[in-house]
Formats: sequence, structure tokens, C-alpha cells
Amino acid sequence: MEFISQSIRQASRRFPRYVPSLRRSHYSSSRSPAPKIPSDRQVNSCRTSTTMDTTIHSAGIAEIHNVPMEVIKRPIPSVLDEKKVQSLMDTIQRETSEDEVPPIDLLWITGSEGGDYYFSFGGCHRFEAYKRLQRDTIKAKLVRSTLGDLYHYMGSSAPKYLA
Repeated sequence: MEFISQSIRQASRRFPRYVPSLRRSHYSSSRSPAPKIPSDRQVNSCRTSTTMDTTIHSAGIAEIHNVPMEVIKRPIPSVLDEKKVQSLMDTIQRETSEDEVPPIDLLWITGSEGGDYYFSFGGCHRFEAYKRLQRDTIKAKLVRSTLGDLYHYMGSSAPKYLA
């Protein structure tokens, strides 16, 4: 059964054939150029995931990054439960329990001219908690995606072109 799972994950275009390292000096893939993120907005790797961190989109992705909040696009407004946001804020503020908050999934789309775009559709309570705490970064798994994938979330509101 494990063999079948591995085969399916490897055949999926969402399963990375390499783990992206977003620092230009450490990027070694010959398939696509390294993402161009200004040094003051660097996406840093922080750890690998546990079973708790797994979603359907990021099941094959182990690496977790600290992504600058300012580069994340959230095109769909969130509907929030205030108690849940407050609970997450309390957990994040306790240094010993911040690792209890799982990472969000980000669709990572490389534009036709090499720009990198990060879209978030889930994790709205976690995102809001980090935002209210004025954190510069949020833990995230990067899911390699395309404009076609983005269209599934946004329909005709999806951009036709990303630079």
C-alpha cells in the first residue's frame, strides 16, 4: 500500500520533486530559476512537519517556512470566530506552545516573468491571529501551483496573467 501512495504522490504535479529552498545561494534546482524575493522579505525554512501539520494539499511537503505576512495575498474575505482567533493568539504568544499551531498552506505561483506570488485561502483564523499579534512572518507550507489551480479557487475572478 505504501508503494501505491508513493507512486501517486510522485505522479501528482503538486508533489515537489525537490524541496524548494527560497534562498538564492542555496537553490539547486535546474528546472526553474530561484524565486526573486528581496533579502528583507526572505522566506526562511524553519523545520519539517509532523502528522498534525498535514492537509490534503501539503501531505507530500515536509518543509515549513517562515513567510513574510506582507507577501501573502488573501483574495477572499475571512469569516472569523472571535473566540478561536483569541485562543490562537494566546497559544502563539506562549513561546513554549507556538509549535502547537500548524502552518498554513500557501499556493506558490511563479509568474511568466519570474515573479513569485503566494496565495492563501485557508488558515484564516491562524492568519488573523498572527496579523493581530503584529508578527512579521507566519509558518507556512508552500504548495507549487499554477494559474489553473488558482482558477479553481477564484473562478473568473482569477488573474489571467501574473508577471
